[in-house]
Amino acid sequence: MGLSSLLSVAQSALLAQQRAVGVIGHNIANAETPGYTRQRPRLTSIAPADIHAGVAGRGVEFVAIDRVRSSFYDESWRREAGLGSRYRTLEQTLGQISGVLGEPSDTGLAASLDGLIDAFQTLASNPIDPAGQTVVLGKIQELVGQFHAIDARLDQIGQNIGAELSQSVRDVNSLITELDGLNARIRQTGGGAPDLLDRRDVILDQLSQRLDVRAITRSDGAADVFVGGLQVVNATGGHQSIGVSGSGPYQITVGTPPNAVGQVGGRVAGLIEAFTALGTEGTAATRATGIRGQLDDLALGIVAAFNEIHSDYDPLTKPLQPTLTPAPTPLRTIVPLFDIGGVTAGSIQLNPVIAANPAQLAAGWSTAPGDNSIALRLGQLRSLVVPIPGATSGSSTSPAVAAGSGMALGDYYTNLVGTLGVAARDAGNQAFGQDTLVDHLEAQRQNAGGVNLDEEMVHLIEHQQAYTAAARLIKVADEMLQELVNLGR
Repeated sequence: MGLSSLLSVAQSALLAQQRAVGVIGHNIANAETPGYTRQRPRLTSIAPADIHAGVAGRGVEFVAIDRVRSSFYDESWRREAGLGSRYRTLEQTLGQISGVLGEPSDTGLAASLDGLIDAFQTLASNPIDPAGQTVVLGKIQELVGQFHAIDARLDQIGQNIGAELSQSVRDVNSLITELDGLNARIRQTGGGAPDLLDRRDVILDQLSQRLDVRAITRSDGAADVFVGGLQVVNATGGHQSIGVSGSGPYQITVGTPPNAVGQVGGRVAGLIEAFTALGTEGTAATRATGIRGQLDDLALGIVAAFNEIHSDYDPLTKPLQPTLTPAPTPLRTIVPLFDIGGVTAGSIQLNPVIAANPAQLAAGWSTAPGDNSIALRLGQLRSLVVPIPGATSGSSTSPAVAAGSGMALGDYYTNLVGTLGVAARDAGNQAFGQDTLVDHLEAQRQNAGGVNLDEEMVHLIEHQQAYTAAARLIKVADEMLQELVNLGR
């Protein structure tokens, strides 16, 4: 090898080791940067121009910067993080719903229903007491107020779910747009820009927590991205936005015209499932769904049961009225206790006739002094099995609400609250398990691609010493050249 070749070898070593030190420095600078992947310089020897026995090499060259990252851990983390986000969102929303019901409580709906039944028991002991009648009417209004307040708060939760879902969709579309732009920049570099690839993976991580996302990386580093099997980002350029249709229940769509996404996943799936559990609002013509539908059923069951007892005496057509011997006489005309028009949790109310004239509140089916037969029967509703909702063949006043099985009113509500609590607890347990798994996978990802400062210092010293040795090699070559020049004089 000639002296000029020796100088060339030393020069290539200086340049390569200098760039390698820059890569190590970049790692050290980003040791605490979220989403940063450890980088490694790739060096290779320069092949000789003429290959034959005894020909020395021509030095070293800096080929590329490699990211030390595991796609297996990435895919596993994204899948499990999406499930965790889904369960955590569901748990939080069901917890809000449970908080609205607020059971067990001394001031909740169950307590108001018990209070009304207790008031009728008190009225039965003195059916002509005006104070007892006033207490009964007050308890009815308290129960009605509880239904209205719960319905309004559940309606607000439903609106909040819709708003959060819309915001999540906007966030996803923003990430999709950014990812499409990153793909273009990555293609220009041929996949040789590690920091751009890190940003791409951060976006994919964020998307996976919101939706079921699958990414396929091409040889140039750009990625095709699919949501529920539908492509939203094309690695060669272009993307489609996602949308949300309906006002509850909701459907996630992709593109224009919209294609429904089957498997949603992530936070969006948690919001949709939470809304399904909450249910839609009921009307006189449309049955509510979910928990709101169950509350409507309870309201209708209460109205039907109380009105059936608080009505003209006829146990043959009104099974909740007991057969009395002798039959009460003289019979009186009795108006319904509750308004019978299109009963829902949001519309239940005291009969306006009774509200305007409390004397219409009947303690007994007859006008006989001291008749307490109605008050006695209503005082038994705590344990009396009644149809939920309301009638064995549906309700003529709310035909959209189908009949249910017989159950005590309090038991029905207790079951409703208990089922909701179990669902919230199960979602919490699932979320906790997913959090543990995600933390484990994140630790593995960091072990594979995170920056270890001790390791970086070792590499820094190695490349520094190699740089120093290359500089010494240049000095030696220069001294040899000077000696050769001096010999020629």
